[in-house]
Amino acid sequence: MSLVDLLIFIGVVAAFFGMAVAVLVMSIKVRKLTKISVQAQIDNFIILSELDKMVQEKDNKSIEQSDGFLKFISESRDWAFDYIESIQGALNTYDKALHTKDAKVINDAYKALVDLLPKDEDASIS
Repeated sequence: MSLVDLLIFIGVVAAFFGMAVAVLVMSIKVRKLTKISVQAQIDNFIILSELDKMVQEKDNKSIEQSDGFLKFISESRDWAFDYIESIQGALNTYDKALHTKDAKVINDAYKALVDLLPKDEDASIS
C-alpha cells in the first residue's frame, strides 16, 4: 500500500466513524423529541378530557336551571289561563244576570266577579 492509499483508507474510516457518531447523536435527539411529543399528546388528551367534563357539567347546570325556569313559565301560563277562564266565566254569568233583571241574581253575579279581582293590599291598610 502506498501512502496515498493509506491516507484515503484513514479518511474513509474517519468519515465512517464520524457518520456513526452523527447517527448516534441524532438517534438520541429523536428519542428525546419522541418522548416529549408523546408526553405532549398525553397532556393534550388529559386536558381535552377535563374540558369535556367541565362543558358537560356546565351544560347539565344550564339544563337544570332552564328546566326550573321552564317549569315556572309553564305553571305561570297554566295559572294565567285558569284565571282568564274564571274571569270569562264570571263575566258571562254577570252578563246573563243583567238580562234577567233580577236584582239579587245581578248582585250575586257582581260579587262573584269582584271576588276574582286581585286584592289591593293598600286598601286593606287604610
